[in-house]
Amino acid sequence: MDNLTGPLGIRLVMAMTSAIEDRTLGAGRPLPPEREFAHELGVSRSTLRQSLEQLAKDGYVATRPGAGTFIANRIFKPITRLTGFTDDMLSRGLKPTSRILELKVMPVPPDISFRTGLPFGTQMMMLTRLRQVDDDVMGLDRSIFPLQAVGADYDGTGSLYARMDAMGGRPRRIMQSLKATEVPADIAEHLGVKPGAAVLAIHRIGYGAAGNVLEDAMSWYRGDRYEYIAEITE
Repeated sequence: MDNLTGPLGIRLVMAMTSAIEDRTLGAGRPLPPEREFAHELGVSRSTLRQSLEQLAKDGYVATRPGAGTFIANRIFKPITRLTGFTDDMLSRGLKPTSRILELKVMPVPPDISFRTGLPFGTQMMMLTRLRQVDDDVMGLDRSIFPLQAVGADYDGTGSLYARMDAMGGRPRRIMQSLKATEVPADIAEHLGVKPGAAVLAIHRIGYGAAGNVLEDAMSWYRGDRYEYIAEITE
């Protein structure tokens, strides 16, 4: 919080951060105009402005030109639950949308065959989607999965896991790795960030009840919009 001067601004940032994380201040909610908001909070406009700048830097609020400042659609994703993007957003009362960037059927690529144990020649579907909540871009998913897991008529719309459920079942076990990395230029363009910006890169392999591979996926999520959390118990 090096942009703030004095403990009052720091306390304001901490209080608003807590209110946003526990959803007292819900995602998408507009904040009052600066003069009115400063009066309500009992702080100077300069203190409020510095606090909002810090919150924007941390991804908690976003300013829309001509519309004002809003609570950002920042998603806290539990690591311990096997849920997809659509499930996560609906459970929070948010409206998820996806834009399909690529959809094609092909034989399993050699590198994925070696990594997953899927036989050469297995028909796969590759689906690349931009994941959004309202107008906010959250991330980009690129998934490859056996065609038989979704059916040849699957068009990429709706929840992938719901489609798998209808065809026999979604992954029951997932091996997943996460790391902060610099976003490639082509992905950055879709995410609306500068090339080289920090994003959360997630690689996962999903296994069915019988141990068969149902998904090999790579995702890039904006660090200012998506945050993974885990509960650890003894």
